[in-house]
This record gives sequence, structure tokens and C-alpha cells, in this order.
Amino acid sequence: MTEPYAVPVPRGYRVGVWEVREPLATGAFGSVYAARRVGGGGELPSTAALKFLPTGTATPRRLSHLRELAEREVALYRRLRRPRLVRMYQTLTVDDPDRPHLDGATVLVLERAEGSLSALLAAAPRPAAGPVLLAQICEGLVQLHAAGWVHGDLKPANVLLMADGSVRLADFNMAAELEGTHAYTPAFSTPDYTPPELLWTEIGERGRRIRPSADVWAFGVLAHLVLTGSFPLPGATPATRRDAAAAYARGTEALRLSPELPEAWRRIITACLTRTHRDRLDAPALLRSVRAACGTPYRPPHPFRPVRPLLPRPVRRATRAWVTAAAAAAVCALAALAYGIGVWADGAPGGTSGPSAGANVAAATYGASELRTDRGIPPAYRLLIVETAHDCDQEEVSPVLLAAMLKVESDFDPDLADPANDEYGIARWTPRVLRWWMNEDGTPNETVPRPPFPPAESIPAMGRYLCWIAPRLHDDLPGDRRVLIAAAYRTSYGTLNKAGGVPPDQRAYAARVARYLQEYAPRGR
Repeated sequence: MTEPYAVPVPRGYRVGVWEVREPLATGAFGSVYAARRVGGGGELPSTAALKFLPTGTATPRRLSHLRELAEREVALYRRLRRPRLVRMYQTLTVDDPDRPHLDGATVLVLERAEGSLSALLAAAPRPAAGPVLLAQICEGLVQLHAAGWVHGDLKPANVLLMADGSVRLADFNMAAELEGTHAYTPAFSTPDYTPPELLWTEIGERGRRIRPSADVWAFGVLAHLVLTGSFPLPGATPATRRDAAAAYARGTEALRLSPELPEAWRRIITACLTRTHRDRLDAPALLRSVRAACGTPYRPPHPFRPVRPLLPRPVRRATRAWVTAAAAAAVCALAALAYGIGVWADGAPGGTSGPSAGANVAAATYGASELRTDRGIPPAYRLLIVETAHDCDQEEVSPVLLAAMLKVESDFDPDLADPANDEYGIARWTPRVLRWWMNEDGTPNETVPRPPFPPAESIPAMGRYLCWIAPRLHDDLPGDRRVLIAAAYRTSYGTLNKAGGVPPDQRAYAARVARYLQEYAPRGR
């Protein structure tokens, strides 16, 4: 490997059901390795990333600090599961007295990424898909802040790129949970992304006080770097840029952004890099501005699902105002993906440097890690399917489930019309039921919509309804939870709860959904 790893782990080392493969990245306090599953645990993916934190052997003071960092990260992963945050599958503890440097280490089993934004910027300092990547990063900040957490160390190395080109925020060992308007975090961070009010802040017994506005400042720096290839404050080193930030905060220097910035992004970055925290945008306002700069409207990245009244008949089956918004979002994202987002793994082993692997992502392969690309799912709907599933916090409401149900409902026919059953479109919506699920803010449409119902309207509405169904099914119902959700879409969750499972008249439908769940699932998932 090209640099000493904080936690050296030999290739082939076993931890639980995982076998360590090549090194991926390292920091001052932990190291990350690729891994493959070689034991049981069929519910786990076939590959993962193992983050080793040396919490077993160190001086007492350093050990306490390392344990605090590990506990912060584990606490966030366990309490939050959001589409733009990297997923944690397990936590393990190494028990190996023969290897003192590993014995007692905490191991986080994480979702495997293709690379990081820092590696992408090293290869392409101004990636063509930069605005779309920034929008997804901003979505992650909204998800964190809405849940009451501050990241505390947002920078390119902590932004991961997945095989399908999507973004995940990662490395939460400096994340902190808000206590009112503030949180407390360890007394260090990356100077280039630290707001000036925190560069020389007083450090108390609990660490440094931090606000969500610190993440907004970091986003402004990161956005300038992604869009121009340079930092927004002058200086050849982090130390000189830190001094420039301090001078700017005192009012003795002006903010000098790159003349290459488009005007919309200039306004956004200026609103992030204000001299005081009080003047900065909050994350939701920032995301609205970023989406507008990208040409797409704001869509809340976390689901809004109020308690709804029971509907008078089978609750199955999203208005025109949203169709335009969803279609615009899909066009923008697909156009960005069509450029091809090259992503590479950091720290290629064997003394090499530079890109070690590439992934050229197009619309036809969007979400490839979650949805098969060779089983006839129309490329035009992949983005809608994957992003609709990501908008739900119920694990069972996955891209595979949505695709399987659309196949069974309509064979992906967007123009389906079944007037005899009053069902229309790709998700076979009944108009008077669709009115309850078509609006993103959770309010029913004022009037009953009239068909046709395009996919950009029907698919997100299906996702919102499935996301509402999932937690209302009894936990003790037998069978695949996803199949139960699908059957409830056809009837109602109350019908399944009363019947104790899939009722007889829905078993043929359920069997077809089960078949496509298997067919559309990526290998190893």
C-alpha cells in the first residue's frame, strides 16, 4: 500500500463471516478494507467495507478518545438509516490476543462504495456531473440535520460514490447530536472545511460547540472545489487558507470566488460562506437553491407520511403540478448520468496511484447495485423506481419490490386502462384512491384526478402508499414481508391482518410478485 495504515490488517484475515481483501483508505484513527462474505448470514451482502478502529490497545487517554469516536459513529449508524448516508450492516469486536495491535478493535461492516469524491476530483477536478453530486450531498445534510445531528467533518474524502453513481455521506466519528441549537464534537477537524468561528474556538470539557451551520460552510467550500477545481479562499496551503478565512471573518478581506462560477452557484456559495453563522442558509433552504440551480425543484429526501384516515374501500392506488416537477427531476438526473460518472477506489494497493477502477454509469444501469439490469426493467423507469424507494425509510420498500409489483400490475405499460375495474396507468391506480397519495406533502388532492396517470406520477405515489402500509402490517404475519406489502396494496393492510396473511384470492398475485422479487434482485443480494 502507498502509505502506512493506522490499523494494518493482512489480506485474508477473518473477522466474523468476513475475509479482508485489499485496503481502501486510511485516516489518522482508522483504516478501511474491502471484504467478502465467506460464512453464513445470507441476509448480509456478498461484499462490504470493513472499518477497523483500534479501540483495544492504546494509552488510556488515547483509548478513551478512540472509543468516544467509535461510539459516536456507531450511535449514528444505529439510529439513522437514510438514503444518502452510508449503511452499516454490523459491528464486530476483534478477539485475537496473538495480534495485540488488532485485539479489541471495533470493526464497522459498511456498505461498499466504488470510491470517494476526493478520488474523483483527483482524476477530474471539475466533474461534469458536479451539480447533481452536490445536490445529493446536500440531501444527505438535510437528512442528518432533520434527524438532529451535525456531521462535523464534511469534505470530499467523506463523500462516497456508489456503483450506480449515487452519493453517500460517511465517516461519522465526529458527528454530534444536537442539544437545542448546539452539539459537542472533538476538538479537531479539517481546517479547509472549518468555518472561521470554529478555527480558534474555546474547547470545553465536552469538546467544541458546533452548529449545523458548520456543515453549511463546509458545503460551500466543497461546492466551490467541485465546480471550479479550487478553494474559495486564497492560499497555497491549508495554513494560509485558514489565515485567509480568519481575515475574511474579521472583515479585512473580501470573499473572492472564482469568476468561472455560474451566477446561481455564486449566490449559493456566497450564502454558505458568510462571515457569521447567523447569516448562513439552513440545509433545507440550501437544498431548494441547489435544486433550482440544477434545474430541478426541491423534493424532501425523507418521507412525509402523516396518519391518514382509513379509506372506504380497497386502499390501493399519485397531481398534475407534481408530474412536471418529477419529470424535470428525472430528466436532470438522467442527463447528468448520461455524461458518465467515473469513480475510483482510493489507495490502490501494490504501490500504485491514480484510478484503480472505473464505472461509467448511464440511465440503463442506474441503481445497478440494487436492481438487475438484464431482466427487462425499462431503463426509462429505473431512476423513478430507485429514487422512489430511497424516499422511504422502510427497508422492505426497495427498488426490487417496486419493479416486481409494476411488472405484475401492468407489465410496465404506462398507458394501461382497465375501465371495468376503474384502474389506470403503470401502477393501476383507482382515481379516487390515488388522490390520497399523489401529493408529496401528504395532503389529499382537492379533486379526484382523471386518467391518464403517467409513470412520473404513478410510481412515486405507489412508493408513498407502500411506505405507509409497511409498518401497519402485524409483525407476526407469515411469509416474505415484501410479498405481504404487495398483497396489501392489492387489498388493504387490514385485510391481511385480519386474514393472518395473504388471503386466498390474492395468492396467485402474491406468487407472481415473489417470482419477480427473485428475478430482479442483484446477484449476491
